[in-house]
Amino acid sequence: MNRALIIRIICCFLVSVLGLLTIYNITYALSGGQQSFTFKHVIIFALCTIPLSILYGFIVEKLGSGLGVILTGWTTRKIPPREQLSADLARARHSKGKSQFKEAMIIINEVLEKDPEFPDALLLKAQIMWEGFENRELALRNLEKVIELVQDDDPVHRWAVNYYHDVIKGQRYERNK
Repeated sequence: MNRALIIRIICCFLVSVLGLLTIYNITYALSGGQQSFTFKHVIIFALCTIPLSILYGFIVEKLGSGLGVILTGWTTRKIPPREQLSADLARARHSKGKSQFKEAMIIINEVLEKDPEFPDALLLKAQIMWEGFENRELALRNLEKVIELVQDDDPVHRWAVNYYHDVIKGQRYERNK
């Protein structure tokens, strides 16, 4: 269970206990003070409110989430981590395209800190290492990791294999300056 749901259930429990105690006090006052309020009654009230508070908590959770989506248009879909990193990857590609290899390397290293086995980022790092810094060894190491991580039928795998052969041959792509 998540923390918010547990807190909601506890709040519902406290509200339920207060509600039942209020009802008890009203019936006590209406009966002319003939009932006696004991610790046993408190225990019974608390036990009665446990299932009610759990039920209230789940109802509030489901209705609240549903109403929130309807009213705000926000979805509860969680964005995968790699999708979140795609903007940084695009920035690194842009920097590489402008031959700003140091900036591109800083960005790509930040991406790889968050997800060290992100094939697209490793492929881009290999390209930066080879085209920007002429570091064949690190470029090949990153390409080997991409080839190892990605299945053969994936386009990233084919790109990495082709680029690997280009680096082995010593071929570099022309950059627009």
